[in-house]
Amino acid sequence: MAVIFIRTILIYLLLLAVMRFSGKRQIGEIQISELVTTFLLSDIASYPLTDPAIPIWNAVIPILTLIPLEIIFSFLATKCARLKKILDGSPSIVILHGKIRKKEMSRVRLSLEDLLCELRLKNVASVSEVDYAILEQNGQISVFPKKEAPLSHAVVIDGVLNESLLKKIGKTKGWLEQTMRQQNVGNLKDVFLLSVTDGGTVTLILQNQTAE
Repeated sequence: MAVIFIRTILIYLLLLAVMRFSGKRQIGEIQISELVTTFLLSDIASYPLTDPAIPIWNAVIPILTLIPLEIIFSFLATKCARLKKILDGSPSIVILHGKIRKKEMSRVRLSLEDLLCELRLKNVASVSEVDYAILEQNGQISVFPKKEAPLSHAVVIDGVLNESLLKKIGKTKGWLEQTMRQQNVGNLKDVFLLSVTDGGTVTLILQNQTAE
């Protein structure tokens, strides 16, 4: 009995330390890869707690392996848009200018009942009031009523161009190159964030313009 008690404390302190080290997020904000890691950690940690015959190292070693892997992949995902899309998916526009995108909802397996429920939770009475509703990578739905400021589309993040988004908003690489020339920016890698609203307002932040 004392062995299980001690093991429980050790595993708890270990999980507390590694999760603290891996970074802070609200439960509803974790990405798919983080959710998978969380499930694995909870499963691995339970074995030596329920069976004293299993060495505690059978949990410690996998835990200390998974957390660095998660951190490494999370870091690589910030540098590689393709890897981030594989690990976490990409945002999906399910309502566009007051119209439901049925095919997109089917693709992301979002039911109409769930969508309407999310709208009600955000005090939106009708689909016609919505300019954009976006299913984010973390499973949350962002809703932008028509009366609010126009949505800003981030087409370049940390030097990486989101070509599919650029195409969705009706812009071309030629438009992007012209916009960069107008701002005296010659290299895409120099751009930290470039976004454009539906009204055509461009926001450009260079790498050297970010705060430390």
